Amino acid sequence: MNILNELDVLLGNLPVYFANGLLVIFYWLVSHAALLISLGCATATMLLPDAEIQQRAGFRPARSGGNLTGAPLPRTAQVMTGIVFCLWMIAEWEMSAPVPWIGAAMWVFGLLVVMVMPAQRFNLLWYVKAGIAIYALTVIGSRIYLSYTSRLTSEQWAALIGSAESAAAVIANTRGNVTTILLWVVWMIVPLGYFSMLIQQIFVNPMSIVSPLAGAQDMLRAVRIRGAR
Repeated sequence: MNILNELDVLLGNLPVYFANGLLVIFYWLVSHAALLISLGCATATMLLPDAEIQQRAGFRPARSGGNLTGAPLPRTAQVMTGIVFCLWMIAEWEMSAPVPWIGAAMWVFGLLVVMVMPAQRFNLLWYVKAGIAIYALTVIGSRIYLSYTSRLTSEQWAALIGSAESAAAVIANTRGNVTTILLWVVWMIVPLGYFSMLIQQIFVNPMSIVSPLAGAQDMLRAVRIRGAR
């Protein structure tokens, strides 16, 4: 009878356990939503534009037309995307808002710009990855500086400055100023520079009125077909 009672209690509590498990998964997804968005954009970048430009780079035309079989395709673009994402994951790990969401916005905006501007896809991919890598290095550098300076005592600063009193005054006057500057750089300056650079690249060349989403190969193909007619 005790076993039956325990089994009855277990079956009665199963919906509660299931609901708690779903809540744990939901809260974990919400707390890591920015990183998951960045991961999704990095994966989409590797599977779509990276794969496309790698296929173009590895194209080897045969005499009879088409591509030579057996020619290995380069993986440089996808490897670079993986490296940039790993660097960003290290930078944003356990960082509070808004840094993870700024990075996620950079990944999303970069992917959208690359996808809607096929004529400039090769250069834009480089700009997007370089911009995110620079932002990740900026975040990592600021974290290292803040972590290092927070552990130094006045006596340790005195070894560099001269006296504990002077060190305390320098710490009080400069730490807050440097922290404020770093926050402005991480929260505003570098992200705005990234978005401004991509927007400028969008409008640096006039868009085709007939086929705004056509790439360079599509335009050349259209010209050749028109010339053949």
